Amino acid sequence: MSNCGQPSAYPPLIPSASASSSTARGSLRKTQSFNKIDEGYSGEEVQTPGFGNDPQSGTRDRMSDIKIPSWMTSMDPGMRLEFAYKLIRTLPTSHISSLVDRLEPILHLDFIQILPSELSLQILSYLPPKSLLDASLTSRTWRKFALEPRIWKDLYKGQGWAADDEEIQKFELEMQARAEKDMRQQVESKRKAEENREEERKAKEARTMSFATPMDTSQDGDTYVIDQVGLETPYQYGGQMNMDRRASAAVPTMLSDDEEMYPTPKQRPSTMSQSFVDAPLPIEPTLTTPGYGSPRLNWAFLFKNRKRLEDNWANNKCVPFQIPHPHYPHEAHTECIYAIQYSAKWLCSGSRDKTVRIWNIKTRRARGEPLQGHTGSVLCLQFDESPEEDVIISGSSDSCVIVWRFSTGEKLQVLQAAHGNSVLNLRFNKKWLVTCSKDHTIKVWNRRPLHTDSPDYPWDSKLVFGPNGAPTSHPDHPLYQPSWTIQDPALSSGLGLLNPFSQGPKQVTPKTIPAYTAITNFEGHAAAVNAVQMHGNEIASASGDRTIKLWNMKTGKCEKTFIGHQKGIACVQFDGKTIVSGSSDQTIRIFDRHTQAETTTLRGHTALVRTIQATQNRIVSGSYDETVRVWLRNPDTRIWQCNAVLRQSRIGTHPPPDPNQSHLSSQMQHTTLGQVQMHPVHQVGGTGFAGAVAASQLLPQAQQIQAHHQAQVQAQQAQLQQFAQMQQNQHPAVQQQAAGALTAATATTATGGNYRVFKLQFDARWIICCTQDTKIVGWDYAADDEGIIEASRFFLADP
Repeated sequence: MSNCGQPSAYPPLIPSASASSSTARGSLRKTQSFNKIDEGYSGEEVQTPGFGNDPQSGTRDRMSDIKIPSWMTSMDPGMRLEFAYKLIRTLPTSHISSLVDRLEPILHLDFIQILPSELSLQILSYLPPKSLLDASLTSRTWRKFALEPRIWKDLYKGQGWAADDEEIQKFELEMQARAEKDMRQQVESKRKAEENREEERKAKEARTMSFATPMDTSQDGDTYVIDQVGLETPYQYGGQMNMDRRASAAVPTMLSDDEEMYPTPKQRPSTMSQSFVDAPLPIEPTLTTPGYGSPRLNWAFLFKNRKRLEDNWANNKCVPFQIPHPHYPHEAHTECIYAIQYSAKWLCSGSRDKTVRIWNIKTRRARGEPLQGHTGSVLCLQFDESPEEDVIISGSSDSCVIVWRFSTGEKLQVLQAAHGNSVLNLRFNKKWLVTCSKDHTIKVWNRRPLHTDSPDYPWDSKLVFGPNGAPTSHPDHPLYQPSWTIQDPALSSGLGLLNPFSQGPKQVTPKTIPAYTAITNFEGHAAAVNAVQMHGNEIASASGDRTIKLWNMKTGKCEKTFIGHQKGIACVQFDGKTIVSGSSDQTIRIFDRHTQAETTTLRGHTALVRTIQATQNRIVSGSYDETVRVWLRNPDTRIWQCNAVLRQSRIGTHPPPDPNQSHLSSQMQHTTLGQVQMHPVHQVGGTGFAGAVAASQLLPQAQQIQAHHQAQVQAQQAQLQQFAQMQQNQHPAVQQQAAGALTAATATTATGGNYRVFKLQFDARWIICCTQDTKIVGWDYAADDEGIIEASRFFLADP
């Protein structure tokens, strides 16, 4: 018996050519057996894998058992590489190509498909944004991993950008609730569809029964019926099969329930199976991305639009706007505005007209009637529209502080004579209210009733308990030490215990302190305290005495004093680490909280820096020079630079022309006259002007500022007179408008302009400020970009 099909016990390292040729000839003879007559018997033997006559499979299986000699593995890797190269060069080109095909899976491994998802995401998380976007173009699988929201969330946070976590959580809960609602609707729709199919099936059976005719009984006992097409169909009593055949014969063209509702299996909806199929990712990222059961917030979308928004800040690309909307000028304040604050939906403003107004940010219209209660100018305010707080607190030149309910405008409480002079600024959190005044003092008020067992109870308060504070004999006092006197048993039977509360002079008994009670009074400044800022238990105050002081609310003591400004300080910002201040010396100075060192001085304003807000990489300041300046810090050099100068005078504040007006009147509205025809500034005098000149001691150079503005106004007057002379013989309305503009310009010279900036605020998208004008102005850095506008609801200003 031939053993040519059996492998040798010791196969050679490389098969010989003769063996290969003999194998090929045997294979050829096998292929020529197709002419053999089939006699009902096959002599073909079953081939064992690896030992058949197939030259490729047999050779490959034999070669897989070959062991590399130890002398070869002991060679240097470089020598092995050269040996393998020369060995491969001895092979035919077709074998080399086959070898390359076998090596390709080893050289090109897709770790995204091989590794667990967690490890793949961890690897991709080390890539920068541009590399991630390039990786997303590789394949659908890579795109799914490269655009994973968790990766882009880390990249977003890594840029130092802040996000509104509360708004994000609210949005995701809304998406989850919407997905659950959609699922319930699908289940309900499916249930109704099944009920409809059941009703249709029953109706169809009823219609089928109506086709039946009188039965004819044959000799063999079977019953036959004559159907509508003349066919005889056997019917067995109690036979379901015959009933079905009968129904199908009666209505031959009628489909089954499933076939009628779903003509083909591919068209049958399957909500359960479809819910687990990943939806394809869109080319452009959207606000949401598919998630597990409900859509998720797409952080790649947020990253993209936040980057575009930051580019708009860097390039000063913004769109100006004003409040109220130009179509509703009657809703504006009647006098200049001293204080503003805004949130995502609302803006509150306080004016010299003694009112507080609430505005809708989206519509730029007033909400309801103005809040009236102050008898002087509203110089400061703060609000919190959350349901837990629902409060507005305002301070006025009438020395009073009023607490309002935000949702209704109801007056909740009035702190009469909160200070001995005008209340210049206030700040509050959930526990405390801090106010500062022109009377050189700072006061701290509790916003909630304080019980003796509260950790915030002011045991050392001199305002509540006198110069010595609360008695330590109270059981809730932190220094309370119980002491009992034991009498001599010989003097009386038993032990006589004496209560220390029943002996000694009568003291003030600590009790619950009602809300909005003055707890602490800080004294130390030598001039008006123009601004305060809270952070934790510390208060930073800025005064006209050229100093900034840091106070501890618990101890009531001044911890540090910062000196550096050459003139009075009008505004201050404090975040726990850094203090930023603006002064009448026309500078902005940055101090380190711990070392008290002045780290940076920013120069550029030409008058008092009245208001300021700062973050880690951005500062926005407003001045009496009628400008708002945006300062950006270079991330590489860490140097601050003025990036933009914004002016209210360059904002078109007039509504679109009325089509019913004449052509001359419309032309007049778009000339230089439109920039100076503003509401006149009221003359100095009375207590109402206290907010505007609260830092009057900060302005020794007022004459220079006035001269500067007078020169500007005189130039405007010359232009107006020239324009009026050209138009005086053409239309009477032009003469009246020109005269009004000249009157307004003359009034402007008394105080030096209409656009002194009193207060500003900014966030990731907007800068909004108030000036001596009766309108609030702002700049929107979304620049009408729909993607930025959609994503900006989740953005916060950098910390």
